[in-house]
Parts: sequence; structure tokens; C-alpha cells
Amino acid sequence: MKFICILISFFLVSCASVDKTQPEIISYKDYSSQTNINNFANLSLSAKITLFVEKKGFTGKLIWNVKNGKSSITILNPFNSVISKVYLNKSNNSIKISNLSKNKNEIENIIRQIFGNKQNVFILERIIMSPPAQLTSKNNVSLFYEDWKVDYEGTMEKENKSLPKYVELNKNKITLKIYIINWKS
Repeated sequence: MKFICILISFFLVSCASVDKTQPEIISYKDYSSQTNINNFANLSLSAKITLFVEKKGFTGKLIWNVKNGKSSITILNPFNSVISKVYLNKSNNSIKISNLSKNKNEIENIIRQIFGNKQNVFILERIIMSPPAQLTSKNNVSLFYEDWKVDYEGTMEKENKSLPKYVELNKNKITLKIYIINWKS
């Protein structure tokens, strides 16, 4: 009898399905018209990243600091060695890439291939640092901007700001996954 009860329990559990909610889909126009977008004048994040460009993959870490309109993005390999630093300055719309790697040209080409023109870099910065208002702990969101698809999952609360736990950016054959470990204000 005990065996039959266990068998029936396994059967019932194996028939259960896991409902993964479909993300809410919003356009960049809807996103940019939101008035409750976080002000990220002073914000930083640390994250694990996975990058795929066509069939080549890279894993590492990312430290992103924003202070008074200037961003410093440090990209590290899995062994915590700095590969590259990217500096963004909104006031003069400039981007500076500083490489500390032997593969300097390859890294610069990959960064340019990912982000494209300067305008995209600053818009993608805003999209990452300031998620859509529709994102909640129970509601995932997909945002479309030009050729980019940005998926958000989960939230962390910091000083009454709702910030994403996971952001994935997809464009053509490029996928950048950002698993956020920590947000600081």
C-alpha cells in the first residue's frame, strides 16, 4: 500500500507544470514617456556577465559606477583581472575606451560591435540603470529599442528604487547577459 501511495505521488508531481509568466512587452517610446524612471545620477552595480558574439563566448565581471553624469565601466575576466575600462561622459557626449589587454584591438572592436554608435551607448546605459516601471518581482518585462531586445527579470529594492536583478540584451548575433550581484546608491 505504501508503495502505491508513493507511486501515485510521483505521478501527480510529474504531471504538475511550472507556469513561467510571459514578460510584458513594451516599446522604447512607451518606456521613454514614463515619468517614474529612476534618477541614476549616483549609482553603481557589480555583476557577472556572459557575452556571446556570433559563436564566440566570454564570461567575466562588470563594475559600473555612475557619478554626476559620468560613468566608469570596468570589465574583468573570470580571474578578476581588468581587461578594459570604458568611460562615458554625458555632458560632452564622449566615450573613451582604455584597454589593459594584449588583445586591445579585438576588445575595442567587440565593444563597438555591441554598442554601435555613441547615441546607442547612452540610451543602453539608461535602459540598464533605469528599468521600466512595469518591472516588478512578479512581472518580467521585454523592451524593444531599434534592433535591441532587452529582457528584465526580478527586482532588488535599494532606497525606494526598484532595480533589476537580471538584464539580457540581444541584437542580431550578440547576446549580453548581466546577472547583477549588488546595486549601490
